Parts: sequence; C-alpha cells; structure tokens
Amino acid sequence: MTDGAPVPSWAARLGAPEGGVLAGRDLSGFLEALLDPGATPRIHVAGSLQGQWAARIQGAGIACEVLRLETGSVLDTLMDALAAPAPGEQVWLDLDRRLGPLDLKSLDAFLAFAATRTHPPLVVLLRDDAPGLVRTQRLAVDRQGPVLLLRESGEGAYALGAPEHLARLAARGAGGGALPSGFRRPGSPARDLLVLDIDGVLIDPGRSFHEAVALALNELAPALPWDDEHYTAFKRVGGFNNDFRLAAAALALAERNELGGLRDAAGRGGFPHLEARIQALEPLCQTAIQKHYVRTRRLERPIITRAELETFPGDVAIFTGRPPEELLLAYQVLGFRLPAVSDAAPHLRKPRPEGLLQLADAFRASRVIFVGDTCDDASALRDARALNPEVDWVFAAVGPDRQWIAAEGDLTAPRLRDLLPRLAGGPGLP
Repeated sequence: MTDGAPVPSWAARLGAPEGGVLAGRDLSGFLEALLDPGATPRIHVAGSLQGQWAARIQGAGIACEVLRLETGSVLDTLMDALAAPAPGEQVWLDLDRRLGPLDLKSLDAFLAFAATRTHPPLVVLLRDDAPGLVRTQRLAVDRQGPVLLLRESGEGAYALGAPEHLARLAARGAGGGALPSGFRRPGSPARDLLVLDIDGVLIDPGRSFHEAVALALNELAPALPWDDEHYTAFKRVGGFNNDFRLAAAALALAERNELGGLRDAAGRGGFPHLEARIQALEPLCQTAIQKHYVRTRRLERPIITRAELETFPGDVAIFTGRPPEELLLAYQVLGFRLPAVSDAAPHLRKPRPEGLLQLADAFRASRVIFVGDTCDDASALRDARALNPEVDWVFAAVGPDRQWIAAEGDLTAPRLRDLLPRLAGGPGLP
C-alpha cells in the first residue's frame, strides 16, 4: 500500500465511499496533520487531551481552548463553546476517556447542534470504538456535519471521514500504516441488531408512492402508458428501490420504446445502456414526485408499534431507500424515531450494502437481521455478508413478494408483526 493512499476495499467493508478510510501509524500522526494554522484558527480540546496537545497546538500557531468537561453539564459546555465558531475551527474529544455525563444521546445532540452552525466545526472523535462503549459514532460521518473518527488497532490506526478531509490529511503526511486484520475488537460483546426497511415493513404506504409516481409520470409524459403492474415490475427488476430513479427509468425506457419489455427484465438489476439518461432525468422526477407526495402521503399507516419492537432482545435500527426529508415524514407516521441510514448519498442507496455495514459497525453487532420486502433489500444483505463475513447476516423477507425474493436459509413471514415472536428468542435464530 502506498503511504497515505485510501483503501477502497476496506472503505467498502466499513460502509464508506471510496477514499473514506485512511490507514495511519498512530493517532498522533493524524492529529499532527490536523495542525494547519493556515486553515484552523482554534481547536477546542477535552481536558483529557490538554497535557499532550495544548502546547503542541499553540506551538503550531493555533489557539487552543480547553473544554472543562469534568463537572456540570457537558452538553451545555460544548454548546456554549461552539455557539458561533469561526471557519475552520475543530473540536477534539477522546471517547475512551471520562467526559463527565456525556452519554450517547447527549453526544448525538451536540453533533446535531454543531452541524447547524453557520461555520460547522470539524468534530474529531478519538477511539469511538473503545471496548467500553456500546455504540460507535459510525453513522455521524454521513449523517451529521464534518466528523472525523480516529480509531486504533493492533496494527496502527485508521481514520473514517469524508474523502475530501482524508485527502487533506494524506497530503499533510498522515497515513502509511496498516489496516486492521479483523473487524471486531477483542472483548467486544456479542450483540444482535434488527434492521428494518420502512415502506412495506414499518409502514403500509397504501398507494402513496404508487399514486405519486403515476401522477408525476402523467405530468411529465402524458402519453406514457402506466399502471400498478409497471410499478411492481420495476421493483422486481432490482436497482429501483428509489422511486425518483424508478420514474426516471420509466421515462428513459419510454423514450426508446422499450417499456413494453419491462416485465421480462425481472432480476436484471437495471438497464446499463440507459444509466446516463436515467441519472439525467432523476432530478426532474424527484421534483414532480415530491410535489404529488405531499398529498398522497396521507394514505400511509403504521403497521407496527414501538412496544412490539421492544420485544426484540437487541438493538433496532432502520435502513431505508427514502431520502432524509422523507425519513422525517415516516417518523411522523410512526410516532417514534429509530437510528437510521437513509438514501442521503450515492453509496447509501440500495441495493448497495454500505448502509447495513455502517449499522453493523455503529451497533457493534455480531449478528444483523435485516427485514425487507424487495429484491434490492435482499441484494444489499447478501453483498454485506460477502464484504464482512465476521458478522452473522440474516435476511427476513416479508410482504407479498417474500417467496420470490427469499433464498434458501432466509426467514419469511407475511408481516414484521408475524416475524417478531420468532426473533424474540435471540440466540435460537437460524
């Protein structure tokens, strides 16, 4: 491996885009690379880092503010210090050291707060995967503002973050180490994680998306023949879990008079010869569908309760093809929230497996059970299994197409409600 070079294969195994993982020799090498006085006017450091780093930060010509987190409200201290950060400011927190009463909920609240600042600071979280922590901050890298995770391993250290941040670190001399040989740190407890799709699993969308897509296509191409069978056929092709993309593909096929062959394309995974045109049409389709979805979403109903989900003896999260704004609307329908990965970036779009890999890392899961109702859901799990074989991956197919998308060894049930009693046994799962 070349010094500082990103490692795409390992990035994919951790659910990161290409360039989203950088190997280094130790944590200090990464922190030294962050000391760029031309870009960073101030660094806020937890008291546990003061002795080693305050003088080095100041010696680099950067102001250093020590965060006194030992007493009082840690969340208030952090929010007060970062109320109006200047461009380029950073915050360093070592999660393997006592930060006072900074629990995971408070840390999530701080990261959300920091992301809303006019000039969001770069939040650097050291050792977010320390053995004593029940959850890592893996989801924060794609979900919150600028966040950099720095982790140690027996072979060295590595950074997880936005590719542009890691490229700057590599250019300043970070990198050059070896990546870990395994995923799970010694002493990590065995944990089960139940991951749920939204539409068709947590929520009965009724005809909300069917109608929104049909209305959008009628607006954009009034002569295009369209019915529910076309919608179902696209879901069976694979690669069209996202309805904006589905509508764009319908337009692209119609332009070439190829829509009539849709039903024969089941399991194909897409239409490579039309990919450029589909991508070009997608923004137009997104605008039209979201306009109509404002009205059709009233058809959606929850099909499970939080109390029912709490019977599962482990953690519960969401992996959805909805974009972030529609995930928020789903929370309104459900009446509760769960940690989630949504269609917020190209590498998080089903059937890609990165969302599942991120959730497995975030919850330190030894087993992941993913409940879905489309072939894209099944494909995402099978690819995750191939990339991270240290996790026990189980797919559970629900809904009317369950027998069609399930493979040997998968679980099947009409609905999530019918599946939960079988999952309540935990270790007895197949």
